[in-house]
Parts: sequence; structure tokens; C-alpha cells
Amino acid sequence: MLTFKISRFQYIYIVLCIIFLQLSSYGLMITVVLYRSTTYITTTRSTVFYPFGAGDIENDRSDDGSSSVIYLLQQFIFFGQTYSQIYVNNNGHLTFDGSFNSWTPYQFPGYGALDLIAPFWTDIDNRGNGVISYRQYTSGSVLTDATQDINQYFPDLSFSATWVFVATWDRVAYYPYSGTETSFQVVLISDGHYTFILMNYGTIAPKHYVQAGYDTINSRYHFSIPGSFSNNITNLTYSSNVNVPGRWAFRTDHGSRAASSVTTSPAVTPKPAVQLPSNTLARTFRGKPVPSLVILTTTPLTIRFFTFKGPALMFYLRLAFLQCRVSQL
Repeated sequence: MLTFKISRFQYIYIVLCIIFLQLSSYGLMITVVLYRSTTYITTTRSTVFYPFGAGDIENDRSDDGSSSVIYLLQQFIFFGQTYSQIYVNNNGHLTFDGSFNSWTPYQFPGYGALDLIAPFWTDIDNRGNGVISYRQYTSGSVLTDATQDINQYFPDLSFSATWVFVATWDRVAYYPYSGTETSFQVVLISDGHYTFILMNYGTIAPKHYVQAGYDTINSRYHFSIPGSFSNNITNLTYSSNVNVPGRWAFRTDHGSRAASSVTTSPAVTPKPAVQLPSNTLARTFRGKPVPSLVILTTTPLTIRFFTFKGPALMFYLRLAFLQCRVSQL
């Protein structure tokens, strides 16, 4: 039997490797981040997206398409207007009175005749790649998650969700057949009295003409998420008004501030969230959120970011351990 003498640091490192390899065998995503000095572990929710995929109704794969009319299982109040139907339009927005196939966004406020919820209004073409889908919920864990989220962002309301509507654009491309991949989601939440909108962002491909936010008839209430109509639209992955990277939250039943304010009806004053490296973005595994582990360990002078699963993780950990041994010599 061979016996090796190792340091306490190397012993801890080996134990962590064994744990992470076990986790990776279940298809979990491991994110390894190497920093100087301190070693610690934190577990984070790897995606701001609500569940999507299995059980959703999908829009046709088309350029400038839309869903058919969707009758809501519970009425939704949008700044004083009560709606019982909605349309999911392929070009990144929701409308109430009819489908809307406009591929050229206008800047909010638009002072038009349309109530419009636009998580990511631009020219989307998913004939080549990407899925656009939606689903309603009146029970289950999604309502529990929505209740927790809203009470966190609006702690004075004592809110309990009774209905949730989720529309997701999963890895859709820009026109025409660009092959780009952009993922975002809009979530409507209500208890029959209060209503809220969450806009969630994953990977965003560069695009200049994009409007993100919402607008009402005659723009009495409106909000444009920073980065709209600029080259910084990819920052949606990291920005937030609720300190959750990639998420914007708004109360939308009657509104609490005038449209002239830049902070019209968001949960809190918009401010950027802590930015994360682009290759540690939220992902899903078989349509469900994948938990992420962020491991911070010691290396001199450099910061490195890696994301691995399965065999690739095993290879990297072996290599990192060898580097660790060499550094101790």
C-alpha cells in the first residue's frame, strides 16, 4: 500500500472534489471560481427563470408570429384596466386586445393606444432555433415561489398569489435565421387584487434596437429598463431593481407613482445588481432550474472562471489538484 503525505489544504481539496464529482453525476452544474486568499463555498439559485418547458403551450415557429387568444383563468389588472385575455407575441411582448406583430420597437413612453408588456421587444425569428411557450398556474409550487418573491420585493403587502402566467422565449434567434440565442421570460402574478410583473433574463445576444419595459395607453404609466435602445442590452443578464441579477419586478395594478418618475411602479429604485462573469449564467436541465455551487479557492494573482459538468469537471479537478501539489513544493 502506498502512503502519501499531504497538507491540510490538499486534504480539504480532495474531499470537495469527491463531493462535487458525486453532484456532477446527477447532472448538476458546478461553477468553479478561483480567487486569491480565502476558501469558502456558497450555494446560489442558478436561474431567475420560473419553470418552463414540459406542459407549456408553444407558439408556432415563425417570423413575427403570435399565439392565438389566451383566456386567462383569473382576470389581470394592468394599471386600472381589467383583462380576461392575453396574447404572447413572438417579437418579445404581450398584448391584451389582439395580437401585435410589430418587429420594430418604439421607445417608451410611446403615447400610443396600446397596453403593452415588453420584456424584450425586437425582431425575433425562431424558424431556425428557439422555443416560445406559455402556461398558467392556479396551484402548486409555482404559486408558492411567486408568493415568496413578491413578499420579498414588496414586504408591506402580505401577498398570497392565486394565479401565475409564465411566458418564455428560450434561446430564440434574431431575424433572419441569425442562429443567435437569447433567453428571457415574463411572469404575471396576481391575487385578484394586487398584480405584479417579473421580467427575467438569461443569455442575451447583442442587439441594438430593443425596448424592454412596459407602456400603457397614452403612456400614463410606463417604464423603460436601462439599456433599451443601446449597445448595453446584454447587461439585462446582470441588472436588476430588486438585487437579483437578471430580474426586474413591478407592481402593476394601479401604480404608485407618476409616469414622469423614472421609477414608475418598480419594487424599489432601479439600481444595478452585482455583476457576475458571463459564463456563470443561469441554465436549466431538462426544463428545470439547475442548482449551482460556487467554489472559491486560492490561487495567486489571477481570477479564473470555469463552468463544468460530468467528465470535464473530473478532468479539471485532477489538473487543479496537480497544480496545487506543484505549488506546495
